[in-house]
Amino acid sequence: MRQSSVFILLLCVSSALATVEVATKCPDGWKWFKRSRGGWCMKVFAEMITLEDAQAKCKTEGAVVAGTQNLDELNWMADTVQTLQPSSVSIWIGATRTNACKDVRITAECTALSSFYWTDGSVVGVSGFKWQPGEPNNTGLGQACVQLYIDKKLMDDVVCSGHKLGGYACGKIASF
Repeated sequence: MRQSSVFILLLCVSSALATVEVATKCPDGWKWFKRSRGGWCMKVFAEMITLEDAQAKCKTEGAVVAGTQNLDELNWMADTVQTLQPSSVSIWIGATRTNACKDVRITAECTALSSFYWTDGSVVGVSGFKWQPGEPNNTGLGQACVQLYIDKKLMDDVVCSGHKLGGYACGKIASF
């Protein structure tokens, strides 16, 4: 009796897992990426813009400023901006400094990989961070946001407000 109960339970679990679908549809002009939490759509916009305005524009698209799950996504962002606007130097991406590391430079507790977290709600882990040498350095103890340098395909921590970058990447959950 016990063996048949275990068999039925395993059969139910395997059936449920076999029917899990991954959303793969993105709006026209958006690129689909597979992430551990499901399908993710991204689009890069090339224009001089503040982070606050980039966040607002992503919101009108039903999206958020996107992070990078891995180096493939990071390279895609940089290459796409380079194609859209070759003169762009850097773009905003969806990461911010943790509260515990806002007022310090790199320490044993606040390393290059633990000082920031992804804000888009989809990225898992730290493999999408690719810092420029010597970064993040929190110069002036006010660099809580992240820019991606287009030509180098490397990241730098920057002040979040008061200046414009050459673009941004929006991301949103894919649909079925």
